[in-house]
Amino acid sequence: MRIEQNNYITQTNQPNREPNTQLGKDEFLKILIVQLQNQDPLSPMEDKDFIAQMAQFSALEQMQNMANDFQSLKAMNLVGKMVYGEMDVENSSQIIPVLGRVDSVRFAAGRMYLQVGDYTLPLEDLVSVFSDEEAEKIEQPQNEE
Repeated sequence: MRIEQNNYITQTNQPNREPNTQLGKDEFLKILIVQLQNQDPLSPMEDKDFIAQMAQFSALEQMQNMANDFQSLKAMNLVGKMVYGEMDVENSSQIIPVLGRVDSVRFAAGRMYLQVGDYTLPLEDLVSVFSDEEAEKIEQPQNEE
């Protein structure tokens, strides 16, 4: 008797899931709700414990708001400054070097973008910011041509 074994490897087209390493306010609320739902009815959570967790939630939310405001302020201060950044080309290992003055700042999809000439540079791709003296040295050879 002959037995054949066929091994098939199936591949799904599901995107790779990247775990979030930071707990945000949504995760905090989910944990709190599960904790309330599963508490011991004979020994429920005390008011002071609940108030302490809500205070932690409020503090977390305020810290996130401050971080967003700080990032916005940092980006706004770059308007008119000479910057250099390196943008990744999608689906490639190439980068596009971007050098120029920041014309404007835009907030979209939870990220800050700097408009540098024809390029929209994500704030996290910024490599350096030049002083006015350094910017003049960079721009001067272009003006002499």
